[in-house]
Amino acid sequence: MFSFSNISIAGLGLSVLVLSACATDHSKSDQAPQSFYTVTGEIALARQEPRVAALQYATAAAHETDPALLLRATEVTAETLQPSLMAGVAARWLVVDPKSLQAQRAAARAALALDKVDEAAAHYRVVLLNSPGGVDAEFADVETDLGSEENIFGAHQLADRLASYFPTSPSALRIQGIAAMRADDPAAAVHSLSGALAIDASGSSDAKQTAHKELAQTLLRARIMAGDVEEPLRAAQAQLEADPSATNRFNYAALLMTAQRLPEATQQLETLARNPESTAVALRLLGLLEFQQGHYETATAKFRQLLGTGKFADDAFYYLALMADRNGDPERALRFFSQVQNGENVVPALLRAATLLHKHGAPSAADELLDRLQEDEPQRAPEILTARARMYVQSNEYPKAFAVLEHGEMEYPDSVELRYATASIYEEQGLVSAALKELTLVVKARPNDPAALNALGFTLADHTKSLARARKLIERAHAASPKNPAILDSLGWVSYRQGRTAEALPYLKAAYTDDHDGDIAAHLGEVLWQLGQQDEAQRIWSEASAMDADNHLLKSTRHRLTSAN
Repeated sequence: MFSFSNISIAGLGLSVLVLSACATDHSKSDQAPQSFYTVTGEIALARQEPRVAALQYATAAAHETDPALLLRATEVTAETLQPSLMAGVAARWLVVDPKSLQAQRAAARAALALDKVDEAAAHYRVVLLNSPGGVDAEFADVETDLGSEENIFGAHQLADRLASYFPTSPSALRIQGIAAMRADDPAAAVHSLSGALAIDASGSSDAKQTAHKELAQTLLRARIMAGDVEEPLRAAQAQLEADPSATNRFNYAALLMTAQRLPEATQQLETLARNPESTAVALRLLGLLEFQQGHYETATAKFRQLLGTGKFADDAFYYLALMADRNGDPERALRFFSQVQNGENVVPALLRAATLLHKHGAPSAADELLDRLQEDEPQRAPEILTARARMYVQSNEYPKAFAVLEHGEMEYPDSVELRYATASIYEEQGLVSAALKELTLVVKARPNDPAALNALGFTLADHTKSLARARKLIERAHAASPKNPAILDSLGWVSYRQGRTAEALPYLKAAYTDDHDGDIAAHLGEVLWQLGQQDEAQRIWSEASAMDADNHLLKSTRHRLTSAN
């Protein structure tokens, strides 16, 4: 499965000046003063011209020896999502000051963003070995870098490298385990987390005991994800029976959710909801469980109860908005989306609100909302640009969609998200060769990235092109991320396309168990249908439709197979 800012005349003049200044390699004597580049860089930042700002600071850094300016240049290139330029600035900084740990970290972060895992590992190793606070203390900052990195597969590979450098560090092993879980490799996570627990005793301080318990709980979750279900659940249940505290009950409920034992998890959460001290957290989880199962009436009731507690209001409004949207009530959905003020759901709420405005006759308001959102959240610009392009696609405004993506790729040339979006729209238009060209470029840039390998492999398989090559690509992705539902779906789909229908079924079932996505449901239902299990196919389709009613592939697959029968 694969799933324009307006530039003023003055701003355009600045852009032309900057690009002409960077176009040729002048000697030191011909260079403009460094202050010219930094001042125009700051002006570009204020004018929402990220690429121009980054180019200016990179130019200033090219002949600079002042660590303060080099630090600012790395900050600007990082903030404007220009890792290639950031790598160049960091390299210059290391020439000026080879012992600078800040420069080493900047180089590491840039390399990771570019999926250059070996380079990132080498730089982080220097930082860790020379940290004044020691290896384990320094790993806290490394963990922050890896946890915020969107390239979860690259972060997983990097954590493996660092753990190989520091095999006796519990912090290295813990980070390795957490990175493995994020990258859907729970078996590897179990190995790393077990090693971390074996080395790191619980200690006598409250902080150490709490950290040890959290790590033990994470290990139990990883074991369940890896297929070892019963023993972790028995251990958590025994702990709850020995000490029926709210914490132990939450831990047990979380493990039941991981194991997809949803009725049992609901029972534990209902018990917690009756405790005033844990009511809000329990209601939030209960609402999420019901929402994920498509039980919208029950979920609505839980989230309305949650609003009454005065806690997690942003989450409650967001999911109430999603349900109103799916129930065909855009006015109510917009009202709820507008009340999401903080937290991780703010950007998704505003992106969906813009789509609703555009769809229901207010395109100018939608564009204005997206413009303001991009100003407020510049580090999420590729995501916002992708959503804007998708919004135009939904109203068949393909030229506008491609214009947005083309401009986005000029502003953020290192963004793979924008390339994926471009490939997806090409494919929807039937321009399969163009889509494959885009995905091939991503694989060339990231030859070991499971997401890139899977995207190209699935697209080849879906259009029955080079099935043997498609399978090799997907199998490489699967080896790196064996539990990822999108990759499992691709592996099942390429098996089906190769005529190995029975072999496809377990992969697709495993994918659907972890992710009730409409595309996965469409694929699973088609394979079940071809195997003579039409009733089960209809059940899967109905279940997925309750949660993803507008999914085009799901609807078209169901119609194609049922109408032909």
